[in-house]
Amino acid sequence: MTLHEAIIKLLKEKGTPMTTTEIANALNENKWYLKKDKSEITPFQIHGRTKNYDKLFRRLGNTVYLVTD
Repeated sequence: MTLHEAIIKLLKEKGTPMTTTEIANALNENKWYLKKDKSEITPFQIHGRTKNYDKLFRRLGNTVYLVTD
């Protein structure tokens, strides 16, 4: 699973927007996405990925929303 797929899965499961810190903490806990170097996911990494996939995510400050069709 890619990082953006893990973020989508998490936001769908929670059913509510989450902050980049909440997303990073949840993904570090549930291990849906593991970095190659096994280091923890950071809120900055979540920010960058959600910025790159603006068709999937919307951000307001540090809160991430899943874009719905």
